Amino acid sequence: MTLLRRSTVVLGLVLLTVTGVLVPAHAADGTTTCRPQLPAAEAQRIAALSAPSANRTLVDAQSNVHQIADIWGDQGDPRGAFADVYVPILDTTVPSIRQEVYADSEWARRLALDFVNRYLASVHAHVTGTEVPREWQRYYQYATDCRHSGGRVATSGMNSHLILDLPAALDAVNTSPERWADFNLYGEILGKATPQIIDSIKTDYGTDLTELFTASIVGDTIGEERATGLFFQSVRAAAWVSGRGLAEPATASATRAAMWAEWTTAEGVLDTSDAIGLF
Repeated sequence: MTLLRRSTVVLGLVLLTVTGVLVPAHAADGTTTCRPQLPAAEAQRIAALSAPSANRTLVDAQSNVHQIADIWGDQGDPRGAFADVYVPILDTTVPSIRQEVYADSEWARRLALDFVNRYLASVHAHVTGTEVPREWQRYYQYATDCRHSGGRVATSGMNSHLILDLPAALDAVNTSPERWADFNLYGEILGKATPQIIDSIKTDYGTDLTELFTASIVGDTIGEERATGLFFQSVRAAAWVSGRGLAEPATASATRAAMWAEWTTAEGVLDTSDAIGLF
């Protein structure tokens, strides 16, 4: 079994063993809640915050993602669900780079900046009415569909960003095999943002994603922190393998096809979980 396939299996097992997740009202009684309409001035503000020219540094991107999360979160608009996920990630990543915990801090900075700008490019395209990158089209489709909870929207963003964007970012910054230790550390640091991610989504969108990261069976057996570590370890290992595949002309095409197949499989698992009220 490849690492890429293994990451999707792990994600599926986590979701299928979930218990105790808050179920949104529409899953319980068959009703839906209409999405709020974002005021035009706020949409223009998000467009400015997500523009490439406004995100040339990681610190700028950190500040802008914070503001985007606040704007959409204050409206209860699920389009901001992934921004809620990203705020704690950036608040963990930026200090780690500033503190030079990586052997190659410049590589870490370039990776984090390329990575976040892939999300911001989707935000900018969506709010300006231009074509959203393929990787993010499902996210905005679900975010504007009353049948899906904020939790389901957030997990769609995680799926796209980790399975599709992260390997592409690794390739874009010319990551060498020697950077594996730094990348592994980067993933461990991101995992520490989990409690804040869970709290943000629960506060703004009413969905508890605790069991996504710490499935009850696994968490009860080995502890929640260890379970979360295993989740992120599997995801980042798969992203690394994909990134290496993209870096080689002979394997790039097959790697992209495999990444999209994994994304499709994971989305299917998430859709099933959403349909039975786990988000």
